[in-house]
Amino acid sequence: MNNTPNAHGGNTHADPCPRSHTEPHTEPHTVPDVVRLVSRAVVLTCLLAAAALTAIELAGVPDPVAMPTAPRWFAAVMAAATVLLVLPTGRPAPRWRTLLAAGTGAGMLSGSLLAVPHSVLMLVVGVVNLVTGVGGSFEFEIPWATAGAHLAVVVASSFVLAWLVTQRRSRRGLCARCGRAAAEPPVVGDGVRRALRLLATVAVLAVLPYAALKLAWGLGARIGLTGSAFDDVTFLSPGFGDTVVLTAVSVAVSLVMGAGVVPTSARGAVVRTVTAAFGVIGSLMLVPVSVVGVFLLVTAPPTGDVEIAGWAFTMVYVCFTVWGLALAPLTALYLRATRRACRRHELPAS
Repeated sequence: MNNTPNAHGGNTHADPCPRSHTEPHTEPHTVPDVVRLVSRAVVLTCLLAAAALTAIELAGVPDPVAMPTAPRWFAAVMAAATVLLVLPTGRPAPRWRTLLAAGTGAGMLSGSLLAVPHSVLMLVVGVVNLVTGVGGSFEFEIPWATAGAHLAVVVASSFVLAWLVTQRRSRRGLCARCGRAAAEPPVVGDGVRRALRLLATVAVLAVLPYAALKLAWGLGARIGLTGSAFDDVTFLSPGFGDTVVLTAVSVAVSLVMGAGVVPTSARGAVVRTVTAAFGVIGSLMLVPVSVVGVFLLVTAPPTGDVEIAGWAFTMVYVCFTVWGLALAPLTALYLRATRRACRRHELPAS
């Protein structure tokens, strides 16, 4: 055995098998703080979603508009299963857990996705009715319970998606916050900016016919109407003037996203966040309605009912479809193109 003198003149035993400086660490990879934070958010929101779905199912509360959704008990069970799969462990989740979590998260969302648009719309219409006191062409109760439950599911599903993304980034050795190896975002090219402008133009043009039709009905015009249900409607009636205002907001949001301006100040960051929030909410409302609308147009083309002409019905759902298919990718591309430098660049530790 080799002996080497130490600083005090004594001998110490040298390591017969010195470790190479390039030898990889054997400790398991840990996860960044943001991954643990997202995991806790998934657990909390999925528990709330499961409780909300169970509550409205036990109370027998119906959705304001019947839509083909998975049974509420099934969605609640899927939410509980998701909780078990995403419990924080301090290490990146194996692929099998992320795949199962993706499946259970989709199962949870299947009980609410198609019901979200009408629940939120009826909630908005009902609140407007309370504020204005003007009656509409139909009577209904504000769907507080169902809208709240479905929105809880959407929030939980959003956190599940964030968890899947951060887990994938952590396994690949990327920053869990921004998904990049470098803190600075890549330069946005001319092709991306052209795509933003094109998608924004399509989204704006798609909404105009629908907004014009609702505005005409609110002002008393009979365009596209075959019945008498809208005879007493005014611009302030729920579902008319408020809808026109919402479409105007959508136009403004689309134009802002089409510009693709990268925020350089705190005010710009707030504008980006609010704009993207409207884009995400609008996409969540339009895409499910578009899917159902296209299915109805293909399987049962409208021939005109007692209130709305067939061509008007078709035009509305065509507008919804084009609008949603442009707004969703516009929002996603806008979020990607307007990223700033990651303020807390956080790579997985080992």
